[in-house]
This record gives sequence, structure tokens and C-alpha cells, in this order.
Amino acid sequence: MKYTPADPEYYSMNREDIAFDDEQVLLVNYRGFVSPRQYSVTQFTNVSFLPISAPRYEFNLNFFDKGTGRLIEDDVPTKWKSWVDDGGSYDPLGSNFRPNSPSIMVSQDEDWQPNQYHRTATFHKEYEGKWVSFSAESWTNVSFVDDEVFIKLVLRNRNKEDLNMTIIPNQVAQLLDNGLVEGSAESTGIDVFTIGSEKAHARVSSSIKETSDRGFEISIPSGATETYYFAVKFYNPDEVAPSVYQSDIAERMKLAEKKTRDMLSWAYNKLPKLQSENKKMEEYYYRCALSTLMSRYENPNYITDVFWAVGTWQFTISWDTSYASDLIAMLDPDSLKEAILTDFEQVQMKRTYVSWNGAYWDNLYIQEPFALQLMIEAYIRHTGDYAIFDEQSGGATVWNWMQRWVEELQTNYTNDLGLIDVGYNTEKIIEIRTDGYNHAVPITNTLTVDLLYTMSDWAMQRGDKKWAKAYRGSAKKLEGLVEKFLWNEELGWFDNYYPDGTKGTIWTYHLFDLLGTDYLPDHQMYRLVSHLQEGEFLGKYGVYSIARRDSVHWDLIDSDWGGGGQYAGMPGRIARNLYQNGFAGKGWDVLQRNIRYIDHFPYLPQNPRIDVAEQDRSSMPVQIAAGAGLEAIVFGTFGILMEDGKLTITPYNHEDIGEALLSDIKWKGRSFDVHLKEKTFDVLENGHLIETRFYGESVIIN
Repeated sequence: MKYTPADPEYYSMNREDIAFDDEQVLLVNYRGFVSPRQYSVTQFTNVSFLPISAPRYEFNLNFFDKGTGRLIEDDVPTKWKSWVDDGGSYDPLGSNFRPNSPSIMVSQDEDWQPNQYHRTATFHKEYEGKWVSFSAESWTNVSFVDDEVFIKLVLRNRNKEDLNMTIIPNQVAQLLDNGLVEGSAESTGIDVFTIGSEKAHARVSSSIKETSDRGFEISIPSGATETYYFAVKFYNPDEVAPSVYQSDIAERMKLAEKKTRDMLSWAYNKLPKLQSENKKMEEYYYRCALSTLMSRYENPNYITDVFWAVGTWQFTISWDTSYASDLIAMLDPDSLKEAILTDFEQVQMKRTYVSWNGAYWDNLYIQEPFALQLMIEAYIRHTGDYAIFDEQSGGATVWNWMQRWVEELQTNYTNDLGLIDVGYNTEKIIEIRTDGYNHAVPITNTLTVDLLYTMSDWAMQRGDKKWAKAYRGSAKKLEGLVEKFLWNEELGWFDNYYPDGTKGTIWTYHLFDLLGTDYLPDHQMYRLVSHLQEGEFLGKYGVYSIARRDSVHWDLIDSDWGGGGQYAGMPGRIARNLYQNGFAGKGWDVLQRNIRYIDHFPYLPQNPRIDVAEQDRSSMPVQIAAGAGLEAIVFGTFGILMEDGKLTITPYNHEDIGEALLSDIKWKGRSFDVHLKEKTFDVLENGHLIETRFYGESVIIN
């Protein structure tokens, strides 16, 4: 059977090919997530069904064979980690044959796909003339309608005798937390099926009817195969505990699978569809979409019906969302609008971090207005709905809020020269652990110029010529100041400007966001792009966040902005902007480097390294901003431009792409296809040819 990107099987990866630690491998179903553990047939960890969370929780099933009196354990990952870290457990390599070592399941194959983890294992041992021989196969997924994890377990008795076993639930957790319940999160065992704290409980249920004070009792005849289902539910202590025996777990597990399939099919039918002779490019396109989709939550406990989180960290942050705002607008424009309104309601120009239940901490990124600009532009681009500016949120309209942001920049962040000055705190911009990226930062100034020009255009759209003129005048003034004080002609770069009149050059890829504006003089653009070369900014998998030449600021650990890696959204955004400015070859160079990650990651992590496919445990294994890679292909490679009431198509092809088709590009209720061939490209509407053109030409549709 041939699978399409509408099927979870399309995304399947063998666990051995995945460059993630266990806690980074995710089963997500739009409500919460867990992480299945490698080298076990039943173990999982890293539980998050907010408000309940237990990141260090460990669950597995153990098997007590009554015929031999042997306990066969399936918590190999935990034993292995303890052995490696501190020698506190048995060496799993010696288990099953060294004297006094435990008996353990022998793991075999493991495969991941969206919200399903498939594992096989075996046990085949003789104890004092008695054989224990059975195979195990399991499937694990998470529910959408409740806070629970499902396991389907198939056991085959390979022995000549009946296999009589007790399946013993093993739950270990120091803390079981619930953010909405008072009390201690410290957990303890309640009974063989239940563990809990004052704030949350977890209970194991099964389709197995017969139970004892040790667990679930089973008997499998010689040569027979039996299927059992388990559900681990996380719940408030004041709720009625789930029944230990449940006959409908299989049906609930199928409903969980159906939700996963329905969402993938929904996304596939909403987005333009890509087919290419370059199958890596095609797979990358859909894994970018999957990464964004995995950041979508529809948890009834959250502050919005659809909550676009940054990833596994359940906060919605406009800067992260902005990198995938076109993708979200194509998928679900109403949810993008909701994200914009939620930002104005919660952030209030004071708090960037908006969690699942409201804004936290008086900590503001000055990126907020620029991110909101991108989100609003994307929303209007795909809906034509300028009425969003009159929507009320947090006590003011969207237009009023954007005007307040401009006023904030021009009053509290403008120095005596007229430059935007963020002050000493680097953290107001991005997270670089070294100092110097502060005060009059070039990208903050240049993005302010772009914001002012955009505000002028929006004011004209609203019929407000007074504000349109004022914003355009402010933009031109600041543009001149940037040219005078920040541009370094010798280096072909923009410098920081400090209060004592000195300048500092910081080689950050943050500055390439300037390529997304449309006012940069050609000579400055060419000089900036000239730095995107091998060994300076370009590495094996993309773009160093700090150029290797910057020996003062380059940092291997703080990889997304400090040096040795890249933020998930930046290679896609840079590639898109390069394409749109005519640097197609360089855009493809950046993009094809990023595409290499798909050999190692099933979805794209937050800040992977550039020189090796690795995501450290300090950051997230999935990032909403990965959607920028898909946007680079749609709006860069295929040259889709939606503005001024028209659709302009100016695609590019590259030798290693070959023929490619982007179909069902939706614009104003119409559907278009772009077919890239060797020397020409076709544009079709509803499957009918409109134009055939040479590369370098454009097709304009009104």
C-alpha cells in the first residue's frame, strides 16, 4: 500500500534512525503527550496532560512467570541509565545470563509514527529444565478526549506448556503535579494499580478481567496468541478512580488513532500539495507541516479553543508563531486570528510568555510588534480581512495596539539620536549569553523601519492619510539614521551603536531578517548576502546563528542564537527571503542543508546543532517555527506572492529538484497548480493550463 502525507504511516521512522533521546520522542494527540522509551516493549515517560504533568514519571509492565517463579522485567531503559550514570543498577548487557542478574525482556524492533509507537520483543530462557518462551508486540498511543495513554499488547506463547503469568504494573514517580490543585506533588504507591500525590493520581486499567493483589492474571495455551489492552489514566484525586477492568479500551484506542488520522488528513487537504522528483525535499515539506501541527493543542483546560504552542513547552509566543504564520493561515486562519487577539489580551506590552492558562512573568521581548506585524500580514494575505484591525482585545482594537507599540518604540526605546535603543539588556531581543548585543541593535532598528512603512500602508488602507503620512515620515527618518550610524561599508554589515558613541560588530544571523523587508538598498543587500558562505555562516545542516568568525560571541551550547546551532525557523525564513530577493541559488543552498535533518529527526527540533544532527535536552524536540521550511518552498522555490490584490507566480528550479508540482494553492476561493519542468513552468487553474513560461518570467493573476 502506498501512503500519502495524509496518513501517519508516511512519517514512520525506525527508532534507530532517530537522533533523539527517549524524552524527545513524542506521542502527541492535540491534548497532551508522552514519550515511549527505547529498549522496552511497554515503558513510557515524560507525561504532560496539563494541568497534570509528571515529566519524570516512568511506567512499564513486568511479567511474573508462575511456572519458574521468575520476574521478567521490562524497565531496561531505567536500569541502563542507572548503570551508566551511577552504577546503581544491574548492567543490562549481563542480564539474562550473568549470575544473580535480573531477567529482562529482549527488545527488538521499534518504529515511530505520529501518535503511535510500535515495538517488538522476545523472551526465551530455560530455568532448571523449564522453558519460558514468548514473543511480545505492542502499540502505544495517547488519547485526545481524556488524559490517558493506551497500550495494545500481543503475547504469543511459544512454549509446549501453558504460559501462566501475572502482569505487574510498575509506576515510579517522585512528583505527580497538577497546576490547578493545592497540596504536595510528592507521590507514593497507593495500590498495585495506582500511584498518586495530593495533586494527581495515575491508575492502570486493563481488558484483563482477572486480577490479584500483584496485578493482572493471564493464561495463554501452548502456541496461542492473546491480545490485551491497557490504559493509564491521570486524574484529580477527588475524581472517582477508573475501574481496573475496562472492556472498551480497544475502542478508545481506535478513537485516538482516528483523531490522529483525521488531523493529518485535514492538514493535507488544507495545504498546497507537493510532489517532486527530489523525494527528500518532498518529505521535508511535510515534516515541516507535521512539526507545526504537533504544536497545536485543543485541550479544554487551555485559554483558547486552539492553542498554538511553541512546541512541548505549552506557551504561545508571537515570535515563534510568526515563523509559521502563513502555514497556520492556510490551515486555519481563524486560529491565527485568535492567536493574535490572545497576544494583545495577555501580553499587554509587558509579558511575552503566555502559558496555557495565561501570561506569566514581567518579561518582555521587544520582538513582539515585529512578530505581530508578520502574523497580521499573513492573516490578511490569506483572508483579505482588514476588519481584523477593528477587533477588540484587551481593552483596545488591534489597530490601537499596533499604534501603541509604535508609540512605545518611539518614546521608551528611542535615544537622543533618534535610534531605537533597547538599553543594556540583551535579553530584551534574543538570548545571547555574551554581552554587546544591546542598545542600538541594527535589526531592531531596521525592523522598526519596516514596521513604520507597513503601518503607513495599513493607515492608507483604513483611509487615514494623516497617520499614513506620519508613519512614512518616521520610517524615512529612521532609515536615514540607520544608514548614517549603523551601516559599516567596509564590512558590508550593520553595527551596534552604543551610548558612548562606539560601535561593535556582532555577526548574528538575526540580521538576515532584514532581507524580509522591501526597502533595503541593493548594494547593502548584496553585501549582507555575501556573508552566507561556507564556514562563515553556512554549515552542514544550515546557518550558524553566530558566524564562526565572531570569536567573541560564538557559543556552542546556546545554539539557537549563540552560535553552534540554529533556531528551527531561521533557515526557512532566510531561504524564503533569499528567494524573494532574487538569490534563488543561495536560498536553495540554505534550504537543502536544512533538508538533511530529516534523515535524523521525525519532526524538527528547536535548536539543533549545525555540524551534527543533535538536539540537546535543554530545549524542545519540536518547534512550531519549523513551518518556515514549508513556507520557503511555497513562497520561495515556487515563487508564490499574494499582495496588492493579485497573485504573482515566479518560480525557480534547481538541477537537483527536477520536475516538481505544487498543487491546490488556494487564493480568493480559486485553486492553482505550479508545475516546474526542466526549462519552463506551467500554471494551471482547476487542472486547466493557463500559461507556460520560461524561468525568470512571471504569471500574474488578478
